[in-house]
Amino acid sequence: MTSKEYTEYDRLTHEMELHFIAFTPQFMGYCEDVIFSEEIAELSYFCFHFYNDNYLSHLYQKLSHRIERLYKKIDSEQFPDLSNGFANLLIYLKEPIARENDLEYKAENFAYWRNQIVQDTSLAHNGGFRKYLVTL
Repeated sequence: MTSKEYTEYDRLTHEMELHFIAFTPQFMGYCEDVIFSEEIAELSYFCFHFYNDNYLSHLYQKLSHRIERLYKKIDSEQFPDLSNGFANLLIYLKEPIARENDLEYKAENFAYWRNQIVQDTSLAHNGGFRKYLVTL
């Protein structure tokens, strides 16, 4: 990306992190990495989790809508890399919505989070992660 695109990104997202502070810094970092042309496989698992979380689902939907609005504001001719980055992030953010009834997709995500709980047992005590301990 060019320095103009970084400047435009900063302008568009100014203080946005304050509105979405409830999300983990790791998740928000992954989102930013995707905008800057890095592919993050784990992001899709986080998207699934936040979309299906009782507490954060509404906020996740707001983030998705905000990114979509920002994407529409970008001049794709003047800022092609930034436009592509936002489009790529939207693909990640919209995947849980598009695949909501896909049982294979759900099973893959449950398996990923179950494995994370095995590696970090403190997650098992978090109410938002207990659901991954049950089988589909």
